[in-house]
Amino acid sequence: MNEILWFGTLLLTFVSIILCYKFLGKNGLFLWIVVATLISNIQTVKTVELFGIETALGTILYGSTFLATDILNYKYGLKESRKTILYGFLSMIIMTIFMVICLLYTPSPNDFAQESLSTIFSFNIRITLGSIAGFCVSQFIDTFLFNKLQKKYNKLWLSNNASTMICQIVDTVIFTLITYIGIMDFNVIVEIMISMYIFKVVVALLDTPFMYIASKIKKINND
Repeated sequence: MNEILWFGTLLLTFVSIILCYKFLGKNGLFLWIVVATLISNIQTVKTVELFGIETALGTILYGSTFLATDILNYKYGLKESRKTILYGFLSMIIMTIFMVICLLYTPSPNDFAQESLSTIFSFNIRITLGSIAGFCVSQFIDTFLFNKLQKKYNKLWLSNNASTMICQIVDTVIFTLITYIGIMDFNVIVEIMISMYIFKVVVALLDTPFMYIASKIKKINND
């Protein structure tokens, strides 16, 4: 069942990115990056088994931000794609600040959400720190490599896949170490690290057709 859900989520994610870009232009891609970053940070709290491997959720949505960034890089250039670093950074910081404030309120006797929110968002502070560090470093590498590869080889499939696969190594190591060290056994952390990277590579490979679809979409007037 998990595997069916995973492929369904993957398809829904890619189609959503294309629709965001087609109808909202580059602003749709910026919107997607903010939303995907926030949701993936929450999903990462949950670990599941996929294809017999234990991994954290959120890989698809987080990995999709690199597709959105590559589309921006290809259609609008390095400067526009680098804005995603700022948007992702600010969205994670703002969410964390307001959820920490939320948890500081004393719940009423009838409240049923405090414990659940505390479980998710107390741990989410570490996730946010790991995400911020991994996101900023990996997106900087991704935008740089994509731009260089595209200029040198002019092969969209190569620029898209190579830049994402390389930067995801850095992102995965930074994120898992900051998020899980001291909470899980190191062997489990390594397993999650490897599994997350494998799934990110799969996402990167499968998003290639959608990269080509996006490349054919005409810019809308407000771009």
